Amino acid sequence: MLGKASTKILMHAIAVMRPRGGHFDADIDGDVARMILSFLEYLPAPTRLTFPLGLRLVEYGPFLFREGMCRFTSMDDETATRYIHHWERAGGAPAMLYQGVRALVLVCFYQHPKILKAMEVDWQGRADERVAYRAAVLAGNPDEALEGAGARAATSLDAAGRPQVVSDGSNGGAGR
Repeated sequence: MLGKASTKILMHAIAVMRPRGGHFDADIDGDVARMILSFLEYLPAPTRLTFPLGLRLVEYGPFLFREGMCRFTSMDDETATRYIHHWERAGGAPAMLYQGVRALVLVCFYQHPKILKAMEVDWQGRADERVAYRAAVLAGNPDEALEGAGARAATSLDAAGRPQVVSDGSNGGAGR
């Protein structure tokens, strides 16, 4: 989908935009780039076709923000971070480009299996738990459902007398 030059720009953007430190220092930039590239085919045609052009603007645009006559991929991480945040504050099309690339980077980064494991997110375990709970409630056994859910959920009745889940917030990092 992208040529070598555009992929190099994307790799540098990933290195600059993704979280660092602690559990986030996993060496997954290549995997994140592959995930982004596989997602590009699902973007609307105008966005998909202009994405490489936007990356080239990022590559050759440092002079627009007084970062000198160098290319984005030749900048050190500190300068590149400062430069890329100029795009965020520029407004209009540059800000939309920044937000789009950042959204792709962060979504693909946070869905990487190593990052999910580091954050102790178990989507499948959570889904299994919720399915078992709902099956018990639908079968008319809300007490059994509570036993299966453990300390994570409690039920109460709403105004119509239907069981309602009240979570204590300890959902194993999986969200609702």
